[in-house]
Amino acid sequence: MQQPREGALAHSALSQQQHRRPLFGRQAWLALHGGFGEVKAGLQYSPFFLALYDLDPRGCSQFGSGLVPYLDNVVGTGVFNANALTWTSPALAGFQGRAMIALGGEAGNFQAGRQYSLSLRYDNGTLAVEGAFYDGNGGGTVATPLPTTVPFVGRTLGASYKIGSLTAKASFASYKVAGGFSNNVYGGGLDYFVLPQFDVNGGAWLTSDRHDTGNHSILAAVGANYLLSRTTTLYAQIGVVNNHGAMNTGLDVDGASVDSALYGTRGTTVGGNVGVRHMF
Repeated sequence: MQQPREGALAHSALSQQQHRRPLFGRQAWLALHGGFGEVKAGLQYSPFFLALYDLDPRGCSQFGSGLVPYLDNVVGTGVFNANALTWTSPALAGFQGRAMIALGGEAGNFQAGRQYSLSLRYDNGTLAVEGAFYDGNGGGTVATPLPTTVPFVGRTLGASYKIGSLTAKASFASYKVAGGFSNNVYGGGLDYFVLPQFDVNGGAWLTSDRHDTGNHSILAAVGANYLLSRTTTLYAQIGVVNNHGAMNTGLDVDGASVDSALYGTRGTTVGGNVGVRHMF
């Protein structure tokens, strides 16, 4: 049994990419492993979000990645799921599945805040194909700094292909918010380890309003990371986003507040940053 955990993305596929600054990184769960796979209970990432992470060429960086349109659509819903129970199957002939339920509920409405998620992944070491689904209700009694119970249905499907140190990824995701908008996001890019300690990556994401394709945006970014040690990384990244119509895609998660860089304006915005990141 694993003890309650709070930290970076707890997913085996993320081990070589922890320098990419995953979103907030707060989890608290208990897990039990065995021949049946893994059962995890507590505050955790959904299978839907983990699938999107796997399919993101920039590892869901908080700057210029698929994480930006994700949070722009549903904020923290599906990223953090409180009081959730997840089962991960054993890997069999390259296939592995996940299923999650968060019961939610409030007085007089047991369906409030209830969340479901499923994913299935095939990986033969070179080619990986992954699909996932998310269905969440609004309401409930869970209190979080950012909304995590936006009522929406999400779907994603994508693939990656690895040749040596080069990995190409492409994906599709849809976000249908109850009583609101419905956006499709098409993304893809490359990730290349020039050296074991030096990684360069880039990606582009097209977001389109299914009800009015005049509302759309294109986000693109490239970045480089040089690992000085297991805990310290030099990084540089630059991105550009172009919004049309009512679309308001930004460049950076930046806390996901209403006036943050998560939400952009019509036209073209360019940004970048450089720095040193140290993980404790």
